[in-house]
Amino acid sequence: MPVDDTLRSLRHWPRLPARADAATVAARLAEAIALGVLPDGEPLPRGADLAALLGCPDGTARGALGELARDGLVIASDAGPLTCRPADPLLVAGVARLRELGTHELREISDQHSAVAGAAALLAAERATTDEIDALRGLAADFAAATTTAARRRLDGRLHIEIAAAAQSSRLTHQEITLQAETGALRWLPWAEAIPHSGEAEQHASILSAIAAGDGFRARALAEEHVRAGIRRLVEFRLWSAARRCAR
Repeated sequence: MPVDDTLRSLRHWPRLPARADAATVAARLAEAIALGVLPDGEPLPRGADLAALLGCPDGTARGALGELARDGLVIASDAGPLTCRPADPLLVAGVARLRELGTHELREISDQHSAVAGAAALLAAERATTDEIDALRGLAADFAAATTTAARRRLDGRLHIEIAAAAQSSRLTHQEITLQAETGALRWLPWAEAIPHSGEAEQHASILSAIAAGDGFRARALAEEHVRAGIRRLVEFRLWSAARRCAR
């Protein structure tokens, strides 16, 4: 696609905040690449043109391109920088979103999500039918057998949503869906391949065992800790990535 078409695509993208730094500019472009606003192999404008388009200094635009190159999202060519769409765009979009969140916001997300997940598990222990419990166990088994990060992320999110559905609460289900859309990919950002798969599977099994046994208080405690552990890992990753950028 010609550079002029790239410019038109970017003009429809949300404007950057005033005095955005290179990391913020890189995050915005990474999100555009990941979501397909800038397709794979599309040329980006060179230095001054990109800076003018984004409303930032030339040095900031060059710094952003450098960060994208280090992340493998931009490659050099005779025609100038070209976008390179990642294999798992949701994770890269999550990185862009994570850069906009502070640790306080992440902890607030943890408070909200753990409360919703805990309440859903408590009520599921009281209300879930045998068929619903069997379906939940089937999802947990699929998660345990999954071999890719994308499949594990999808199944983990679906399991939490189905637990909320088994609670027979449309409000909790809607809240869980909203939270999964907002933070589901984020939870799998920190070294996604290194997240202990067997440990995650064991946590799922423990939550479902408590639900099947009708032990709502235990189910709630386990579900809350499951969510909090993921957000704690995310906060650690956020602090690490911020320190890494400052050290450059």
